[in-house]
Amino acid sequence: MNAVSQHVEPRDEATLQATLRFAVGVTAAFVICEMMRWSPSFIAPLLAAVLLTNLPMCPPWKMTLGLVIVMTMTSLFAFVIASLFRDTPMVLFGLIGLSVFLAFHTMLSGRPPLPWLLLLICLSTIPVVAMIAPAQANLLPIALVRGMAVALAIIWLVYLIWPVTAAPKPAPSAPPGKVSLVTVALGGVVIVMPLMLVYLLFGLADVLPVMIATVMLVANFDLQRGRMHAFAMIIGNFAGGLLGLLLHTLLLTTPTLPFLTVSLFVVLLGFGKPISAGGPTAGIAVLACNAMLIILSTAISSDSGSLSLWLMRVLQFALAGAFAVSMMTLIWHRARRPSP
Repeated sequence: MNAVSQHVEPRDEATLQATLRFAVGVTAAFVICEMMRWSPSFIAPLLAAVLLTNLPMCPPWKMTLGLVIVMTMTSLFAFVIASLFRDTPMVLFGLIGLSVFLAFHTMLSGRPPLPWLLLLICLSTIPVVAMIAPAQANLLPIALVRGMAVALAIIWLVYLIWPVTAAPKPAPSAPPGKVSLVTVALGGVVIVMPLMLVYLLFGLADVLPVMIATVMLVANFDLQRGRMHAFAMIIGNFAGGLLGLLLHTLLLTTPTLPFLTVSLFVVLLGFGKPISAGGPTAGIAVLACNAMLIILSTAISSDSGSLSLWLMRVLQFALAGAFAVSMMTLIWHRARRPSP
């Protein structure tokens, strides 16, 4: 009995501390950005959630510096090509499409995914803003780099308070059948590029929330899961957006920073437990948490807007996620060919 207790307790302690790191870290990043009135305020907490979920330990200082440099370089790359080829959109979209394909292909090849995920976030947002609202385009790279720096600083702090980590889990086995990486990467391009074109055609400048959520959804899609998992991702995306809207409505009753801190911390504790425990529901919980943070941040930053308007924005958010998941299920399912 003692042997069993000694075997179980360290894992439970690691899960508890990972949950506290997630809830406190993401809450602190969100509240700091709201205090400083940085817009958009969801970038730092979103990056903190992604890093806390994907990194098995506190990043060493070399990795910390490297992530800040990667975010700086990728945001500048997206800004430069958008500025240089703004008057030749065909060339610009050709470069973006090629870069998106290479990023997805490199991630699928087993390389470290974080640098390429950051590149995808920058490529899917900065060029659209640069073409619709050129005066605001230079502010977005600054916001992304600042958000990364804030997220990493908070991650170091929460690891100082709760340093226990779980043993690394074994890598998942390869899915049965031969998977065409080129087809899968092209599927990512087919998802991201049409959404960018929709925002350009309709002149929608609020591209950041939907595109970031969609890119992260595509990057975390698991080929080994079935259609029920894909449907759960759609539901999780929509439910997270509704939860963010509900939190904003609750915040209107007591519009104070302490109330925001406490209510957000309680909700993130609920997300942190399944995320830290891992398993099939972890990815869906991350997706729902991202949607909640984005909708809550954009609702707080908006000075006006009726309930019907925000419901339409949540619906727009969910439709983009449904389109992404449906296309991934259709295209990437065909990429899995049975072995002869």
